[in-house]
Amino acid sequence: MGYRGGLVLLLGSLLLAGWIGPVSAGMVYSTDYREHRVLGTTPRQVWQYMNAHPIIDPDDGPAYANLTHDHDLAVKVATRDGACRVTDLTFRWHFVLTLPRAADYGAMSAATRSMWNAFVAGLKRHEESHRAIFVGCGADFVPAATRLTGPAGCFGMQRKVQRFIDQRYEACMAKQKAFERQDRSRILGLAFIRAATGK
Repeated sequence: MGYRGGLVLLLGSLLLAGWIGPVSAGMVYSTDYREHRVLGTTPRQVWQYMNAHPIIDPDDGPAYANLTHDHDLAVKVATRDGACRVTDLTFRWHFVLTLPRAADYGAMSAATRSMWNAFVAGLKRHEESHRAIFVGCGADFVPAATRLTGPAGCFGMQRKVQRFIDQRYEACMAKQKAFERQDRSRILGLAFIRAATGK
């Protein structure tokens, strides 16, 4: 799993003396699935190839599969009822999930194909679980961010929203790392890896 880009804030202030409509807030996400070609017809050959030609995770280094993402935050604020309030907030996530694809799949034995299919399915489940954690975090912090308030005139309000999102994002990363530690043994215990390593 990898994370890149950091928070790119697209912030605008709307300082109106008149009526402001209700807050509009949301989280939007999309996912691109990509393939990483690997060679070999036996578990050991494929495993050796994956180790020699891994997917490079931008944060965690060599990987069998990974999830990367870019994200941005668009915020509008305005003075209302004597205080600065968030009037519009959208948090966008774009995920890229990369999985290995066996180039020599047709030349594998039936037993190897079965183990490979289960292995790729396990990797997909793992990376999609990382995505679900991110989306769950966003479902919590996006509505919470819309409830932030500041002094009339909105001086410093944009920085306040950014700091809040940054803090919640770091808390989400702690959840990601905990899941990674927890699920790693399941991945390494899949039949394909056991056959490849002889364990």
